[in-house]
Amino acid sequence: MSQPIKQSKSYPLGVWLILAGLVIVLVALESAALYTVFTSKFPGANDFFVRWLGGREYLLHGTNPYDQSVAEQAQQAMFGRLTTPEDKDEAYFAYPLYTLYFFWPLSLLPYAWAQAIWMTLLQFMLLGLTILSIRLAGWSPPKWLFWVTVFWGIFFYNGARIIILGQFSVLVGLALLLSLWAIEARRDILAGVFLSITTIKPQMVVFVIIFLLVWALFQSRWRIIVSFGISMVTLLLSSMLLIPTWPVDFIRNAIAYSDYVAFGTPLENLLHFVLPASLAAPLTVLLSLLFFLMLLPGWWLAFKGRPGAYTWAIMTTLIVGSLVAFRSATTNQVILYLPLFFFFQRLTGLQAGLKAALIEMGLLIVMWGTFVLTLAGDWEHIMMHGLLPAMMLILYAVDWRSLWQSAKTYEHHHLRLHPGQVP
Repeated sequence: MSQPIKQSKSYPLGVWLILAGLVIVLVALESAALYTVFTSKFPGANDFFVRWLGGREYLLHGTNPYDQSVAEQAQQAMFGRLTTPEDKDEAYFAYPLYTLYFFWPLSLLPYAWAQAIWMTLLQFMLLGLTILSIRLAGWSPPKWLFWVTVFWGIFFYNGARIIILGQFSVLVGLALLLSLWAIEARRDILAGVFLSITTIKPQMVVFVIIFLLVWALFQSRWRIIVSFGISMVTLLLSSMLLIPTWPVDFIRNAIAYSDYVAFGTPLENLLHFVLPASLAAPLTVLLSLLFFLMLLPGWWLAFKGRPGAYTWAIMTTLIVGSLVAFRSATTNQVILYLPLFFFFQRLTGLQAGLKAALIEMGLLIVMWGTFVLTLAGDWEHIMMHGLLPAMMLILYAVDWRSLWQSAKTYEHHHLRLHPGQVP
């Protein structure tokens, strides 16, 4: 799932400093432009606004961001009134408190500036996630397709929606990919640290976290487990020093969030759209259990070190997790770029690049077209949550033999998951 492990080219520190400076300048320029033409006139990115307000209230006034008064401030700002049980968003701070660590300086800025900077950062993170997904999938598209894909990653429905809403899911996806890269590069301490960051949105990655930790146990990769554990303890205890009651407050708000966000798993939402409720409800339970059980043979083979099984398990776990995880929405599914690009690297022949480009275009049209056709007022129809992972599951189910063989071949040539293994 990564490029061939070999001696990386070393660049002088000055080159990295120049590159970092260039990125900072680009972020600053785009943020200023975005503020001037958009955010100063059209406040939005509601998902970020709620977190920004919670952070601001804590930093400036010492108010618990989980407090009802903060939610009511957010409701007044977003809707001009307090919400009712019929509203789809009651603006609770429904993230772990340590989420603040990743954006707190923005809470000190006026919201129009904070929104502009955050949306710009999301674009750059989405670029990074797309490029890293290409590399981790072992896909080597021609240059024209590489750049098409990089920008496709931003304009594709699931990616664009992250920027529009100001969602944190791209940060979680990027941290997960960095963890996978670190595991394959045998930088296990880094892997554990990055994996802990993904718990900002646990519903995105709960299955893959379980798999990776158990896999690390079987492979005696203790540093991954210890690093993850220490990182989690650090995040939890340091944030409890700020607000000792936050875990209880977080659970309370998460329960409230589940009550007012009236949708279930992506699979459940999709089935209820195409089938009567009397059929959709039992079928959701049956298929969810079946899909999870289908992961277990691949997991077990990966635990035992079977060639190809680790890569296969990662890809299928991301797909199934995106389909059956509770409260997982379209923005969370940018992690599916990785299994999609892994499918692309399996394509062969002179027309492989063209086939990949056509699939990208087809997915873009299907996702945006379905969104427009099913738009419910100002809200995305909840059936959208299951559409992309369902298509990915069908793709992998139809082509599983070739994908499994591709995973075996790829691991043999490129990965170094075990001590002493030379690609």
